[in-house]
Amino acid sequence: MSPLPARGRLKVIPDGWSAHARPTAYGFLTGDCSAFTVSPPGDWTPGGAGSPSYASKWEHAPCSAQFLTQSSRPVTVADGVEIIASHRISVPIASTWLHYGDTIQILDNPDDPALNGREFQVLVAESGTTNWTRDYLCQDVNGQEARAA
Repeated sequence: MSPLPARGRLKVIPDGWSAHARPTAYGFLTGDCSAFTVSPPGDWTPGGAGSPSYASKWEHAPCSAQFLTQSSRPVTVADGVEIIASHRISVPIASTWLHYGDTIQILDNPDDPALNGREFQVLVAESGTTNWTRDYLCQDVNGQEARAA
């Protein structure tokens, strides 16, 4: 049996396929969100004058936020403390990369308006997905504040 005659020249995925499909994939990102990180405090002290500064990662980016059901929530154990991701937030793969501890704020989420204005702390960044998005597993910061009060 001889090899295929087009060996080395056979294209499985045509040129321009990714750019052609990207708008459709981004169409599922119906929300709008911002992201920021807390800058090093410098001379700021808790309870003192002023406040910590925030460095914006992006002002507006399309996003999709979804609540993770109990059965799909990953649990991370660090230093004996369980950290449970409550939400998955997807943004375009071309967005500025976020890291552990960065914050995503949902500005507008037509799929679940109850999430509007809520803030989520990034726990894990997932990449390499096939839908042109970067997924962040996050913890609801608003819930932490309510429990601490």
